[in-house]
Amino acid sequence: MDAGQQISGLLIIGAVVPLLMFVLLAFLGPRLGKPFASFPAIFGILVSFGCAALALQRWWYVLTDDERVEAAASAYSWPWVVLGDIPIRFGVQLDSLTIAMYFMVTLVSSCIFIFSRGYMSGHSDEVDGVSKYHRFFAYLSLFAFSMLGLVISDSLLFLFIFWELVGLCSYLLIGYYFDRKYASNAAIKAFVVNRVGDFGFIIGLGLVALFLKDLSIGGAIAAFQSQSSGETGLFARDTAINLFGWYVRGDIVATLMGVFLFCGCIGKSAQVPLQVWLPDAMAGPTPVSALIHAATMVAAGVYLVARIFPLLTPGAQAVVAMVGGVTLILAALMAIVQTDIKKALAYSTLSQLGYMVFGMGMGAWVGALFHLITHAFFKAMLFLGSGQVIEGCHHEQDMRKMGGLWRKMPVTAFTFLVGVLAISGVGWPGKNTTPFFGLGGYYSKDEILAVAWFQTYGLSAASDGHHAGNFRERATDPLTNAHGYDSVILAGYSAEEGQHQTAHAGLETASGLKSDASLQPWIPKWLVWLAIITAWITPFYMMRVWWLTFMGKPRDEPVYHHAHESPGMYIPLVILAIGTFAASWFLFRGLIVDAAQHVAHISKLVVPLDGHEHLIHAFSGPALNKLVWPAFIVGFIAAFFIYRRGLKLAERIIDLPVVEQFYWILWQKFYFDEAYNKLVLAGTILFSRICGWFDKWVVDFVLVEGCARVVKGLAFFSGQRLDAGGIDQVAENLGRTAFRIGDLFRAVQTGRIRNYVIYTAATLAVVISVMVWW
Repeated sequence: MDAGQQISGLLIIGAVVPLLMFVLLAFLGPRLGKPFASFPAIFGILVSFGCAALALQRWWYVLTDDERVEAAASAYSWPWVVLGDIPIRFGVQLDSLTIAMYFMVTLVSSCIFIFSRGYMSGHSDEVDGVSKYHRFFAYLSLFAFSMLGLVISDSLLFLFIFWELVGLCSYLLIGYYFDRKYASNAAIKAFVVNRVGDFGFIIGLGLVALFLKDLSIGGAIAAFQSQSSGETGLFARDTAINLFGWYVRGDIVATLMGVFLFCGCIGKSAQVPLQVWLPDAMAGPTPVSALIHAATMVAAGVYLVARIFPLLTPGAQAVVAMVGGVTLILAALMAIVQTDIKKALAYSTLSQLGYMVFGMGMGAWVGALFHLITHAFFKAMLFLGSGQVIEGCHHEQDMRKMGGLWRKMPVTAFTFLVGVLAISGVGWPGKNTTPFFGLGGYYSKDEILAVAWFQTYGLSAASDGHHAGNFRERATDPLTNAHGYDSVILAGYSAEEGQHQTAHAGLETASGLKSDASLQPWIPKWLVWLAIITAWITPFYMMRVWWLTFMGKPRDEPVYHHAHESPGMYIPLVILAIGTFAASWFLFRGLIVDAAQHVAHISKLVVPLDGHEHLIHAFSGPALNKLVWPAFIVGFIAAFFIYRRGLKLAERIIDLPVVEQFYWILWQKFYFDEAYNKLVLAGTILFSRICGWFDKWVVDFVLVEGCARVVKGLAFFSGQRLDAGGIDQVAENLGRTAFRIGDLFRAVQTGRIRNYVIYTAATLAVVISVMVWW
């Protein structure tokens, strides 16, 4: 068994074990009871994490670059069915991105599973006297299996199957308190909204099958790139494609294919306009929120975009960037006014997901995925920290009733602060704009902004050659940070390659962008500025959450009096805090850069600014240091001065004329729910009523009942009037006439000869008389 089969076998085993635990809990969970029903689930995810660690160690620390290529080619793959002329196989997509995502999902999920045991043990979970404690961990296990299956699938079809399983699990877990109306409504809302996005995903899959003739990820990408480079198929010149009766240019169909596939991400990752379900998903238990927001469901959308990135045309990439850019600013603004600690974190997730999607659209493939990894650690820690607060405060979630909790929950307060610093992009630039120290978002989110800035302002300058000399001058220094990799490394180039670029190479890079510029998506400048503005908003609302919860004076004495923290619940927080530091500097960045090389080499239609890290950093670094770096300082100070004495100053600010209207708009979440209620729900109800009226009065009364009445009338007329009163009467009258005539003739048939002689003589007399007369 070679390395590829060994590693892919470990990944398959790690995915299947949670499924076995789900089956075990489904049948034996009620017998195990509380808290023993949690043990199989925790054991299963720890086994998965062990498999992930072994696979990572073998893949990254044992195999060489060439051996990794051979291992990826020899990963397990089995034929399943043949759909028409399209073979469907189930196999493992073995590359560095799979390894990184698999390790992250299992590690974060393990912490969440362990935390869940302590969290759910203090909750009442009986419905009609029957405990549903085992259901929770059964659903968690199924969720883990679904996400791990999604990560390792090498087929778009199987990815979609696991995609739907993830949606099912989210429905079950969000609606875990199904006996409560708000929870069941939230679960239905999440399920229905995701089906809207998945409908577009299905259309995209259909277009892939129709025009690329291959549903495997690698096969579809190869067919797409072959058609684009050979100007055949979708990219044949002067060719119109019959798309459901509409004749459309092939390149437009290619763009639509990418956009429809991206619709799946819009639903799963809660991007505008389908973002309305994610805040309501807080109706589920807090560990569910951590799992959905950090390691599984919403991460699946960004992971999908990463996998289909080579299938995105510049037009599709522009759509991705615009959707992400609008989402990140709207969600950040809505987070400012939230008073529920979980919903504030939910909107921060929306905003950070917007950053990731925006980065994908801008070509920052590595930056977006690196932000996905770092975000998973600190967002899981933030949600579990909020769960510790909620559990310790007897299920209180309103931050207005908290304050001063750091005295009762010191470990939770510290780890929560680590998450706040990470999501806010806290860092300190070193010499020549080289990062000296930073956490999480300082590397990943700022890289996205660097690429966006260069894409908007630097690419045209580089392609025109106006600043080539300046670029050459700045490219002389190896722009490496204190941790051994470039501050901005994009798809396709390792840190080592970037460090050895010379001034001459920098100039060649600038001139080489002339051809690349025409292939880049057109992105409006205001979109980039929205991302920069959001970088200033994020530290403010996150420090607001931390300060209102842990600092200041207690605002509700009973809540403060009962507050406490449990060691069994804060140990996962400490692990995730350590993971937040480690993910910022070690391991994951190298894995993503290694995976990016493959994407860069096969993506010829969309050029993701590969290998221009020195050029980008030289151009974007100084500007972003002035525009973005002070954001966390200003945001923290602003939150401190507004909330240091509680809510009084904030309430006074809200009462200002213009601020009050703006605050109300934010509180109403930009009226998205109202718009859906008025346009979609009310429109659907109105349409259903119109259909009901049409069915009752047109279909039933006019067509069905009307036709029945006409048929009944015709039957009555033909039966009673025409047949019985006409035809039958004529027949009967003819019969009666015949009888009467017969009676007349019978009257002369007396049988007496003398009568016959008299009749004959009389007849003869009459005849003679007539003859004589005439």
